[in-house]
Amino acid sequence: MNIGCIYSVEDCSSSDRPMPSFSSIPFGISYVATSLKKAGHNVKMLVFTPQTDIFKKLHTFIEKNKPQLFCLTAVTSQYHVISDIAKKIKEIDSSIHTIIGGDHATLNPNETIKELYFDAICVGEGERAIVEYASLIERGVPYAEINNLWIKERHGRLIKGHQDSFIQDLDNLPYIDREMWDEWVFDENRMHSVLLGRGCSNKCTYCSNHALSQASSGKYVRFRSHENVIDEMHSIVKRYPSVKSIFLEAETIGVNLKYTYEMCGHLAIFNLKYKNAISFGTNIAINKNLAYDEELLWKLKKVNFDFLNIGLESGSEKVRNTILKRPKYSNKDIINFCNLAKKCGISANLFVLMGIPGETLSDYKETLDCVRECNPNHVHLSIFYPYPGTNLYSEAKKMGLLKADIIDTVMERRRAVLDIPGFSKKQINREYLLFPYKVYKRKKALYKILAQILRNYIGMHPGLNLCYRRVFNNSYLKVLQEKFNNFHR
Repeated sequence: MNIGCIYSVEDCSSSDRPMPSFSSIPFGISYVATSLKKAGHNVKMLVFTPQTDIFKKLHTFIEKNKPQLFCLTAVTSQYHVISDIAKKIKEIDSSIHTIIGGDHATLNPNETIKELYFDAICVGEGERAIVEYASLIERGVPYAEINNLWIKERHGRLIKGHQDSFIQDLDNLPYIDREMWDEWVFDENRMHSVLLGRGCSNKCTYCSNHALSQASSGKYVRFRSHENVIDEMHSIVKRYPSVKSIFLEAETIGVNLKYTYEMCGHLAIFNLKYKNAISFGTNIAINKNLAYDEELLWKLKKVNFDFLNIGLESGSEKVRNTILKRPKYSNKDIINFCNLAKKCGISANLFVLMGIPGETLSDYKETLDCVRECNPNHVHLSIFYPYPGTNLYSEAKKMGLLKADIIDTVMERRRAVLDIPGFSKKQINREYLLFPYKVYKRKKALYKILAQILRNYIGMHPGLNLCYRRVFNNSYLKVLQEKFNNFHR
Protein backbone atom coordinates (compact mmCIF):
# COMPACT_ATOMS: atom_id res chain seq x y z
CA MET A 1 0.00 0.00 0.00
CA ASN A 2 1.22 3.52 -0.77
CA ILE A 3 1.47 5.76 2.29
CA GLY A 4 2.51 9.39 2.80
CA CYS A 5 4.07 10.65 6.04
CA ILE A 6 3.90 14.37 6.73
CA TYR A 7 6.04 16.67 8.85
CA SER A 8 6.00 20.48 9.01
CA VAL A 9 8.81 22.95 9.67
CA GLU A 10 8.19 26.57 10.66
CA ASP A 11 11.69 28.05 10.36
CA CYS A 12 13.81 26.98 7.39
CA SER A 13 16.05 28.37 4.69
CA SER A 14 14.66 26.32 1.83
CA SER A 15 11.30 24.72 1.15
CA ASP A 16 13.09 22.20 -1.06
CA ARG A 17 15.53 21.03 1.63
CA PRO A 18 14.20 22.49 4.89
CA MET A 19 16.09 20.20 7.29
CA PRO A 20 19.59 21.66 7.90
CA SER A 21 21.06 18.29 8.85
CA PHE A 22 20.09 14.78 9.89
CA SER A 23 20.16 15.90 13.51
CA SER A 24 17.00 17.89 12.67
CA ILE A 25 14.84 14.95 11.63
CA PRO A 26 12.10 14.05 14.16
CA PHE A 27 12.26 10.61 15.75
CA GLY A 28 8.51 10.10 16.17
CA ILE A 29 7.32 10.20 12.56
CA SER A 30 10.62 8.62 11.46
CA TYR A 31 10.01 5.51 13.55
CA VAL A 32 6.38 5.33 12.39
CA ALA A 33 7.38 5.62 8.72
CA THR A 34 10.16 3.06 9.12
CA SER A 35 7.82 0.61 10.87
CA LEU A 36 5.36 0.89 7.98
CA LYS A 37 8.13 0.42 5.43
CA LYS A 38 9.45 -2.62 7.28
CA ALA A 39 5.90 -4.05 7.18
CA GLY A 40 6.07 -3.96 3.39
CA HIS A 41 4.39 -0.67 2.55
CA ASN A 42 5.67 1.90 0.08
CA VAL A 43 6.25 4.97 2.26
CA LYS A 44 7.18 8.48 1.16
CA MET A 45 8.07 11.43 3.38
CA LEU A 46 6.69 14.92 2.73
CA VAL A 47 7.92 18.07 4.51
CA PHE A 48 5.90 21.30 4.45
CA THR A 49 7.11 24.82 5.23
CA PRO A 50 5.38 28.23 5.36
CA GLN A 51 6.51 28.76 1.77
CA THR A 52 4.99 25.51 0.48
CA ASP A 53 2.02 25.61 -1.87
CA ILE A 54 0.21 22.95 0.16
CA PHE A 55 -2.61 22.17 -2.27
CA LYS A 56 -0.33 21.94 -5.30
CA LYS A 57 2.22 19.76 -3.53
CA LEU A 58 -0.43 17.39 -2.19
CA HIS A 59 -2.28 17.20 -5.49
CA THR A 60 0.91 16.30 -7.35
CA PHE A 61 1.88 13.70 -4.76
CA ILE A 62 -1.58 12.10 -4.64
CA GLU A 63 -1.90 12.01 -8.43
CA LYS A 64 1.50 10.35 -8.80
CA ASN A 65 1.52 7.96 -5.81
CA LYS A 66 -2.18 7.16 -5.22
CA PRO A 67 -1.75 6.85 -1.42
CA GLN A 68 -4.46 5.23 0.67
CA LEU A 69 -3.18 6.64 3.96
CA PHE A 70 -1.46 9.78 5.26
CA CYS A 71 0.26 9.78 8.65
CA LEU A 72 0.65 13.22 10.23
CA THR A 73 2.26 14.48 13.41
CA ALA A 74 2.12 17.77 15.30
CA VAL A 75 3.15 19.61 18.39
CA THR A 76 0.60 22.20 19.45
CA SER A 77 2.29 25.11 17.69
CA GLN A 78 2.19 23.23 14.36
CA TYR A 79 -1.28 21.74 14.79
CA HIS A 80 -3.04 24.48 12.79
CA VAL A 81 -0.69 23.79 9.86
CA ILE A 82 -1.13 20.02 10.04
CA SER A 83 -4.93 20.22 10.36
CA ASP A 84 -5.01 22.46 7.29
CA ILE A 85 -2.95 19.89 5.38
CA ALA A 86 -5.41 17.16 6.42
CA LYS A 87 -8.29 19.33 5.22
CA LYS A 88 -6.69 19.75 1.81
CA ILE A 89 -6.03 16.01 1.56
CA LYS A 90 -9.74 15.38 2.03
CA GLU A 91 -10.63 18.09 -0.49
CA ILE A 92 -8.47 16.37 -3.10
CA ASP A 93 -9.65 12.84 -2.31
CA SER A 94 -12.01 12.19 0.59
CA SER A 95 -11.39 8.42 0.39
CA ILE A 96 -7.79 8.78 1.60
CA HIS A 97 -7.41 7.88 5.28
CA THR A 98 -5.71 10.34 7.63
CA ILE A 99 -4.27 9.71 11.09
CA ILE A 100 -2.48 12.13 13.40
CA GLY A 101 -0.15 11.36 16.29
CA GLY A 102 2.46 13.25 18.28
CA ASP A 103 2.37 15.40 21.40
CA HIS A 104 -0.74 17.42 20.54
CA ALA A 105 -2.96 14.43 19.80
CA THR A 106 -1.66 12.56 22.86
CA LEU A 107 -2.19 15.46 25.26
CA ASN A 108 -5.45 16.72 23.73
CA PRO A 109 -7.21 13.63 22.34
CA ASN A 110 -10.81 14.70 23.01
CA GLU A 111 -10.37 17.95 21.07
CA THR A 112 -8.27 16.42 18.28
CA ILE A 113 -10.70 13.58 17.50
CA LYS A 114 -13.41 16.19 16.80
CA GLU A 115 -11.42 17.47 13.82
CA LEU A 116 -13.43 16.58 10.71
CA TYR A 117 -10.41 15.84 8.56
CA PHE A 118 -8.79 13.17 10.75
CA ASP A 119 -10.09 9.60 10.53
CA ALA A 120 -8.05 8.46 13.52
CA ILE A 121 -5.69 9.71 16.20
CA CYS A 122 -2.84 7.99 17.98
CA VAL A 123 -2.56 8.53 21.73
CA GLY A 124 0.94 7.57 22.88
CA GLU A 125 3.52 5.51 21.02
CA GLY A 126 2.43 4.54 17.54
CA GLU A 127 4.90 2.12 15.98
CA ARG A 128 2.83 -0.99 16.66
CA ALA A 129 -0.57 0.62 16.21
CA ILE A 130 0.08 2.19 12.82
CA VAL A 131 1.08 -1.13 11.26
CA GLU A 132 -2.21 -2.68 12.42
CA TYR A 133 -4.20 0.29 11.15
CA ALA A 134 -2.53 0.20 7.74
CA SER A 135 -3.24 -3.53 7.49
CA LEU A 136 -6.97 -2.98 8.06
CA ILE A 137 -7.08 -0.28 5.39
CA GLU A 138 -5.13 -2.36 2.89
CA ARG A 139 -7.35 -5.38 3.36
CA GLY A 140 -10.53 -3.29 3.25
CA VAL A 141 -11.95 -4.99 6.32
CA PRO A 142 -14.11 -3.34 9.02
CA TYR A 143 -12.25 -1.35 11.63
CA ALA A 144 -11.35 -3.18 14.82
CA GLU A 145 -10.14 -1.96 18.17
CA ILE A 146 -6.42 -1.13 18.05
CA ASN A 147 -4.45 -0.24 21.15
CA ASN A 148 -3.50 3.48 21.33
CA LEU A 149 -5.82 4.43 18.45
CA TRP A 150 -9.15 6.24 18.37
CA ILE A 151 -10.79 5.47 15.03
CA LYS A 152 -13.86 7.11 13.52
CA GLU A 153 -16.01 4.81 11.43
CA ARG A 154 -17.64 6.26 8.33
CA HIS A 155 -21.07 6.44 9.99
CA GLY A 156 -19.66 8.30 12.98
CA ARG A 157 -19.12 5.63 15.65
CA LEU A 158 -15.87 6.05 17.58
CA ILE A 159 -13.78 2.95 18.23
CA LYS A 160 -11.57 3.73 21.19
CA GLY A 161 -8.66 1.34 21.67
CA HIS A 162 -7.14 0.51 25.04
CA GLN A 163 -3.94 2.24 26.02
CA ASP A 164 -1.03 -0.10 25.37
CA SER A 165 1.95 -0.07 27.72
CA PHE A 166 5.08 1.83 26.73
CA ILE A 167 7.42 -0.19 24.53
CA GLN A 168 9.83 -1.57 27.10
CA ASP A 169 12.45 -3.09 24.82
CA LEU A 170 13.48 -0.27 22.49
CA ASP A 171 15.77 -2.67 20.64
CA ASN A 172 12.59 -3.97 19.00
CA LEU A 173 12.28 -0.69 17.12
CA PRO A 174 13.80 -0.68 13.63
CA TYR A 175 16.72 1.57 12.80
CA ILE A 176 15.40 4.78 11.26
CA ASP A 177 15.30 4.60 7.48
CA ARG A 178 17.20 7.80 6.78
CA GLU A 179 16.90 7.32 3.04
CA MET A 180 13.35 8.72 3.30
CA TRP A 181 14.83 12.01 4.52
CA ASP A 182 17.66 12.31 1.99
CA GLU A 183 15.78 14.65 -0.34
CA TRP A 184 14.76 16.94 2.53
CA VAL A 185 18.14 17.35 4.27
CA PHE A 186 20.37 20.22 3.17
CA ASP A 187 23.72 18.84 4.37
CA GLU A 188 23.91 15.08 4.91
CA ASN A 189 27.48 15.29 6.22
CA ARG A 190 26.69 17.51 9.18
CA MET A 191 25.69 16.08 12.52
CA HIS A 192 23.43 13.03 12.64
CA SER A 193 21.42 11.94 15.67
CA VAL A 194 20.71 8.56 17.23
CA LEU A 195 18.09 7.81 19.86
CA LEU A 196 19.56 6.51 23.12
CA GLY A 197 16.34 6.32 25.07
CA ARG A 198 12.83 7.57 25.64
CA GLY A 199 11.26 9.29 28.61
CA CYS A 200 12.41 11.64 31.34
CA SER A 201 12.42 11.16 35.09
CA ASN A 202 12.04 14.88 35.80
CA LYS A 203 8.66 16.58 36.27
CA CYS A 204 9.39 20.06 34.91
CA THR A 205 6.17 22.05 34.64
CA TYR A 206 6.95 23.70 31.29
CA CYS A 207 7.68 20.37 29.56
CA SER A 208 5.21 17.81 28.22
CA ASN A 209 7.10 14.81 29.62
CA HIS A 210 5.21 14.83 32.91
CA ALA A 211 1.93 14.54 31.00
CA LEU A 212 3.20 12.12 28.36
CA SER A 213 4.42 9.78 31.11
CA GLN A 214 0.76 9.30 32.11
CA ALA A 215 -0.39 8.36 28.60
CA SER A 216 0.39 4.65 29.08
CA SER A 217 1.44 2.17 31.72
CA GLY A 218 4.85 0.66 32.29
CA LYS A 219 8.30 2.13 32.76
CA TYR A 220 8.54 5.51 31.04
CA VAL A 221 12.32 6.06 31.12
CA ARG A 222 13.92 3.43 28.87
CA PHE A 223 17.24 3.01 27.07
CA ARG A 224 18.32 0.97 24.09
CA SER A 225 21.10 -1.56 24.54
CA HIS A 226 24.60 -0.31 23.85
CA GLU A 227 25.06 -2.89 21.10
CA ASN A 228 21.87 -1.77 19.37
CA VAL A 229 22.92 1.90 19.39
CA ILE A 230 26.43 1.15 18.17
CA ASP A 231 25.16 -1.03 15.34
CA GLU A 232 22.89 1.77 14.12
CA MET A 233 25.80 4.21 14.27
CA HIS A 234 27.87 1.90 12.07
CA SER A 235 25.00 1.83 9.57
CA ILE A 236 24.98 5.65 9.53
CA VAL A 237 28.70 5.93 8.86
CA LYS A 238 28.43 3.28 6.15
CA ARG A 239 25.71 5.22 4.33
CA TYR A 240 27.14 8.70 5.03
CA PRO A 241 30.91 8.16 5.21
CA SER A 242 31.73 11.87 5.52
CA VAL A 243 29.73 12.37 8.72
CA LYS A 244 31.88 13.85 11.48
CA SER A 245 29.61 13.94 14.52
CA ILE A 246 26.62 12.16 16.06
CA PHE A 247 24.26 13.50 18.69
CA LEU A 248 23.16 10.86 21.20
CA GLU A 249 19.56 11.80 21.97
CA ALA A 250 18.25 11.26 25.48
CA GLU A 251 16.51 13.65 27.85
CA THR A 252 19.54 13.29 30.12
CA ILE A 253 22.41 10.82 30.24
CA GLY A 254 22.74 11.54 33.95
CA VAL A 255 19.70 9.48 34.93
CA ASN A 256 21.62 6.18 34.67
CA LEU A 257 25.36 6.59 35.13
CA LYS A 258 26.02 2.85 34.93
CA TYR A 259 24.51 2.86 31.45
CA THR A 260 26.49 5.99 30.52
CA TYR A 261 29.83 4.57 31.68
CA GLU A 262 29.22 1.36 29.77
CA MET A 263 28.26 3.36 26.68
CA CYS A 264 31.58 5.19 26.90
CA GLY A 265 33.39 1.87 26.63
CA HIS A 266 31.39 0.93 23.54
CA LEU A 267 31.98 4.35 21.94
CA ALA A 268 35.73 3.98 22.42
CA ILE A 269 35.67 0.64 20.57
CA PHE A 270 33.37 2.11 17.91
CA ASN A 271 35.83 4.87 17.04
CA LEU A 272 38.76 2.44 16.76
CA LYS A 273 37.20 1.25 13.51
CA TYR A 274 37.48 4.62 11.81
CA LYS A 275 40.47 6.63 10.66
CA ASN A 276 38.71 9.89 11.52
CA ALA A 277 37.06 9.53 14.92
CA ILE A 278 33.42 10.56 15.25
CA SER A 279 32.71 13.23 17.86
CA PHE A 280 29.64 13.19 20.09
CA GLY A 281 27.26 15.46 21.95
CA THR A 282 24.33 14.82 24.27
CA ASN A 283 21.98 16.31 26.90
CA ILE A 284 22.52 16.25 30.62
CA ALA A 285 20.41 17.53 33.51
CA ILE A 286 22.66 18.06 36.47
CA ASN A 287 21.99 17.51 40.14
CA LYS A 288 24.05 18.12 43.25
CA ASN A 289 26.10 14.95 42.72
CA LEU A 290 26.68 15.29 38.98
CA ALA A 291 27.75 18.90 39.40
CA TYR A 292 31.05 17.76 40.93
CA ASP A 293 31.57 14.53 38.99
CA GLU A 294 34.83 15.32 37.22
CA GLU A 295 35.43 11.61 36.56
CA LEU A 296 32.33 11.45 34.33
CA LEU A 297 33.46 14.45 32.31
CA TRP A 298 36.94 13.03 31.74
CA LYS A 299 35.40 9.74 30.60
CA LEU A 300 33.19 11.59 28.13
CA LYS A 301 36.12 13.59 26.82
CA LYS A 302 38.24 10.47 26.41
CA VAL A 303 35.69 8.94 24.04
CA ASN A 304 35.40 12.17 22.00
CA PHE A 305 32.42 14.04 23.42
CA ASP A 306 32.98 17.65 22.42
CA PHE A 307 29.85 19.30 23.81
CA LEU A 308 27.10 18.88 26.40
CA ASN A 309 23.69 20.58 26.42
CA ILE A 310 22.92 21.53 30.02
CA GLY A 311 19.55 22.69 31.32
CA LEU A 312 19.79 25.80 33.51
CA GLU A 313 16.47 27.36 32.38
CA SER A 314 16.40 29.99 35.14
CA GLY A 315 19.16 31.44 37.28
CA SER A 316 16.60 32.31 39.92
CA GLU A 317 16.52 29.43 42.37
CA LYS A 318 13.03 30.52 43.41
CA VAL A 319 11.72 30.29 39.84
CA ARG A 320 13.63 27.08 39.16
CA ASN A 321 12.44 25.28 42.27
CA THR A 322 8.92 26.58 42.88
CA ILE A 323 7.66 27.36 39.36
CA LEU A 324 9.61 25.15 36.95
CA LYS A 325 10.11 22.23 39.38
CA ARG A 326 13.59 21.55 38.03
CA PRO A 327 15.90 18.96 39.62
CA LYS A 328 17.48 20.37 42.76
CA TYR A 329 20.76 22.17 42.18
CA SER A 330 22.12 25.54 43.19
CA ASN A 331 23.61 28.19 40.94
CA LYS A 332 26.97 27.33 42.47
CA ASP A 333 26.46 23.70 41.37
CA ILE A 334 25.78 24.47 37.72
CA ILE A 335 28.56 27.06 37.53
CA ASN A 336 30.96 24.45 38.89
CA PHE A 337 29.81 21.86 36.36
CA CYS A 338 30.28 24.25 33.44
CA ASN A 339 33.77 25.11 34.65
CA LEU A 340 34.66 21.41 35.02
CA ALA A 341 33.37 20.64 31.53
CA LYS A 342 35.52 23.37 30.00
CA LYS A 343 38.48 22.21 32.07
CA CYS A 344 38.04 18.77 30.48
CA GLY A 345 37.85 20.28 26.99
CA ILE A 346 34.09 19.85 26.55
CA SER A 347 31.96 22.77 25.38
CA ALA A 348 29.20 23.65 27.84
CA ASN A 349 25.97 24.79 26.16
CA LEU A 350 23.16 26.12 28.35
CA PHE A 351 19.40 25.98 27.82
CA VAL A 352 17.85 29.17 29.19
CA LEU A 353 14.15 30.03 29.41
CA MET A 354 12.78 33.52 30.03
CA GLY A 355 9.36 35.16 30.27
CA ILE A 356 8.12 32.46 32.66
CA PRO A 357 4.74 32.93 34.40
CA GLY A 358 5.56 34.23 37.87
CA GLU A 359 9.02 35.47 36.85
CA THR A 360 9.92 39.10 37.48
CA LEU A 361 12.55 41.28 35.85
CA SER A 362 14.54 40.92 39.07
CA ASP A 363 14.39 37.11 38.75
CA TYR A 364 15.58 37.36 35.17
CA LYS A 365 18.57 39.45 36.24
CA GLU A 366 19.58 36.54 38.47
CA THR A 367 19.56 34.40 35.33
CA LEU A 368 21.89 36.86 33.60
CA ASP A 369 24.25 36.78 36.58
CA CYS A 370 24.29 32.98 36.64
CA VAL A 371 24.86 32.62 32.90
CA ARG A 372 27.74 35.11 33.05
CA GLU A 373 29.38 33.00 35.76
CA CYS A 374 28.83 29.80 33.77
CA ASN A 375 30.35 31.52 30.72
CA PRO A 376 28.93 28.87 28.36
CA ASN A 377 30.19 28.30 24.84
CA HIS A 378 26.64 28.73 23.56
CA VAL A 379 23.20 29.53 24.98
CA HIS A 380 19.97 28.04 23.61
CA LEU A 381 17.78 30.98 24.63
CA SER A 382 13.99 30.66 24.46
CA ILE A 383 11.01 32.74 25.49
CA PHE A 384 8.39 30.73 27.36
CA TYR A 385 5.56 29.42 25.19
CA PRO A 386 2.50 27.92 26.93
CA TYR A 387 2.02 24.41 25.54
CA PRO A 388 -1.41 22.90 26.30
CA GLY A 389 -1.11 19.78 28.41
CA THR A 390 1.73 21.11 30.54
CA ASN A 391 1.28 22.14 34.17
CA LEU A 392 2.65 25.61 33.50
CA TYR A 393 0.08 26.14 30.74
CA SER A 394 -2.66 25.43 33.30
CA GLU A 395 -1.00 27.75 35.78
CA ALA A 396 -0.80 30.53 33.18
CA LYS A 397 -4.56 30.15 32.63
CA LYS A 398 -5.23 30.34 36.36
CA MET A 399 -3.14 33.52 36.52
CA GLY A 400 -5.27 35.07 33.75
CA LEU A 401 -2.30 35.35 31.38
CA LEU A 402 -3.98 33.41 28.57
CA LYS A 403 -6.82 35.23 26.86
CA ALA A 404 -7.55 32.36 24.45
CA ASP A 405 -6.70 28.68 24.04
CA ILE A 406 -5.00 29.30 20.69
CA ILE A 407 -2.21 31.85 20.83
CA ASP A 408 0.20 33.23 18.25
CA THR A 409 2.66 30.57 17.07
CA VAL A 410 4.61 32.85 14.73
CA MET A 411 8.29 32.83 15.76
CA GLU A 412 7.36 30.58 18.65
CA ARG A 413 9.78 30.93 21.58
CA ARG A 414 11.45 33.92 19.91
CA ARG A 415 8.73 36.44 20.71
CA ALA A 416 6.81 36.92 23.92
CA VAL A 417 3.14 35.91 23.87
CA LEU A 418 2.37 36.64 27.53
CA ASP A 419 2.28 39.87 29.50
CA ILE A 420 3.53 38.88 32.94
CA PRO A 421 3.10 41.09 36.02
CA GLY A 422 6.60 42.29 36.84
CA PHE A 423 7.97 41.30 33.41
CA SER A 424 5.97 42.78 30.53
CA LYS A 425 5.89 41.46 26.97
CA LYS A 426 7.84 44.52 25.84
CA GLN A 427 10.50 43.96 28.50
CA ILE A 428 10.79 40.26 27.64
CA ASN A 429 11.33 40.99 23.94
CA ARG A 430 13.89 43.67 24.74
CA GLU A 431 15.83 41.43 27.11
CA TYR A 432 15.76 38.58 24.58
CA LEU A 433 17.29 40.92 22.02
CA LEU A 434 20.01 42.25 24.32
CA PHE A 435 20.84 38.95 26.02
CA PRO A 436 24.16 38.38 24.13
CA TYR A 437 25.47 41.80 25.12
CA LYS A 438 24.52 41.48 28.79
CA VAL A 439 26.07 38.01 29.08
CA TYR A 440 29.16 38.26 26.89
CA LYS A 441 30.31 41.89 27.11
CA ARG A 442 34.06 42.00 27.74
CA LYS A 443 34.15 38.23 27.17
CA LYS A 444 33.63 38.09 23.40
CA ALA A 445 34.55 40.43 20.58
CA LEU A 446 32.03 43.22 20.19
CA TYR A 447 31.36 42.41 16.52
CA LYS A 448 30.37 38.85 17.49
CA ILE A 449 28.00 40.16 20.15
CA LEU A 450 26.44 42.63 17.74
CA ALA A 451 26.10 39.90 15.13
CA GLN A 452 24.14 37.74 17.57
CA ILE A 453 21.93 40.65 18.61
CA LEU A 454 21.18 41.20 14.93
CA ARG A 455 20.41 37.50 14.51
CA ASN A 456 18.04 37.62 17.51
CA TYR A 457 16.28 40.62 15.99
CA ILE A 458 15.95 38.90 12.60
CA GLY A 459 14.64 35.76 14.32
CA MET A 460 11.84 37.75 15.94
CA HIS A 461 10.48 38.90 12.55
CA PRO A 462 9.19 36.27 10.09
CA GLY A 463 9.89 38.25 6.90
CA LEU A 464 13.44 39.16 7.88
CA ASN A 465 14.08 35.63 9.11
CA LEU A 466 12.98 34.15 5.79
CA CYS A 467 15.27 36.53 3.87
CA TYR A 468 18.16 35.63 6.17
CA ARG A 469 17.58 31.92 5.70
CA ARG A 470 17.43 32.27 1.94
CA VAL A 471 20.58 34.38 1.78
CA PHE A 472 22.61 32.00 3.90
CA ASN A 473 21.32 29.06 1.92
CA ASN A 474 23.48 30.39 -0.92
CA SER A 475 26.53 28.15 -1.21
CA TYR A 476 28.81 31.14 -1.86
CA LEU A 477 28.07 32.45 1.61
CA LYS A 478 28.79 29.23 3.47
CA VAL A 479 32.22 30.45 4.57
CA LEU A 480 30.70 33.65 5.98
CA GLN A 481 28.01 31.66 7.77
CA GLU A 482 30.62 29.37 9.31
CA LYS A 483 32.50 32.38 10.68
CA PHE A 484 29.23 33.75 12.08
CA ASN A 485 28.46 30.40 13.71
CA ASN A 486 31.81 30.46 15.47
CA PHE A 487 30.14 32.80 17.93
CA HIS A 488 28.27 29.77 19.25
CA ARG A 489 31.34 27.67 19.84
